[in-house]
Amino acid sequence: MLTVYDLLKGNDLRSIGKSNEVVSLVTSDPILFEEVFDGIFHEDKVIRARCADAVEKVAKKFPAYIQKKKPIILKNLKNFDQKEVIWHIALMLGYLKLTKKELEKAIFHLYKWLNESTSIIVKVACMQTLADHALKNKKLIAGVRFEIEKQMINGAPAIKARGRHLLNDFDKLK
Repeated sequence: MLTVYDLLKGNDLRSIGKSNEVVSLVTSDPILFEEVFDGIFHEDKVIRARCADAVEKVAKKFPAYIQKKKPIILKNLKNFDQKEVIWHIALMLGYLKLTKKELEKAIFHLYKWLNESTSIIVKVACMQTLADHALKNKKLIAGVRFEIEKQMINGAPAIKARGRHLLNDFDKLK
């Protein structure tokens, strides 16, 4: 019998493989979400990446699914070290309802990943989630704005483009 992991196997980290098919399966059978979420911790790095992709896509549509996994995500923030997983975890942190203490932990890791990762996608995902939280919690705007402006100085075109978009969102609040 095939598992969702069989659908997500592969050799190319640059490909999402059949993760969109897995998203469709999970949205029609929520019990599968558990298995796909557990795949974020799978020993195979391609399966981890593709599970993270699928979980993030499901979480974006159905935030309640990921909310139940909040304790596991927060507990493991320091353990995520694969960029293809981190960029999805970074976005998922934006879908979660967080307490003040949980938000502080999430923000710490988002800044850490943003400043330590060499991945442009990780940086853009972290900037996006930091901005999302700042738009909900105005006290964060000044610090997030400063960080985005700093990232844009020598950042790749994708970082500069996302930065302009996020700064524009902040300017609309005035």
